[in-house]
Amino acid sequence: MLDKGLKVKFFEALNRLEGKEYILSVIAFRAAPTLKDKKPSSLISFNNRGKDTLNLWKQYKKEISLKLNLQYFELKEGDGSLLVLFYRTKMLNWYVSNRRSLQVLANMGYEEAMSLEQKLQVLKTRFTELCPHEVGIFLGIPVEDVEGFIKHKGKACLMCRYWKVYSNPRRAQYMFNVYDTARNNVAIALVKQDKVCEQM
Repeated sequence: MLDKGLKVKFFEALNRLEGKEYILSVIAFRAAPTLKDKKPSSLISFNNRGKDTLNLWKQYKKEISLKLNLQYFELKEGDGSLLVLFYRTKMLNWYVSNRRSLQVLANMGYEEAMSLEQKLQVLKTRFTELCPHEVGIFLGIPVEDVEGFIKHKGKACLMCRYWKVYSNPRRAQYMFNVYDTARNNVAIALVKQDKVCEQM
């Protein structure tokens, strides 16, 4: 979590940017834990309000993907918004293919032999109605917390930051701190007017 002073300076610096530099910086900040190889993927929503991140993304997505060395998969579009999963292929494939994850995913229509691309296609199909619970596994949330969320219907969690925690809060807090550090580094780089992508 950014401290108050850095948060103010970061958003001031961000709002001075336009076009490709703006959308690049937005993605770098939101997907920072994935850029730093601390998280298999990050989910970002773009919309046509304000600086119109939706159209900026559509215009520059190939350049940005190459610049940040991230893969992307567009999960859901409608009502002026687009949900995109940014990921590291090798890390994400491990998260969705280990034994514990496969046990949960098998109950939701995923087959063990599916490739990562096929699993992403199933996830996209399941996004047509509501946000599917298993997206947590794709995002690197511990399986126990995904199962806890389903069991308790999102209530009675032990703590809540990047996700709702139902098991091992000490591990979760460590992960939250790692994610915070990644985002802090991107924010500091932008405030110092360094090129954000060079900090990745």
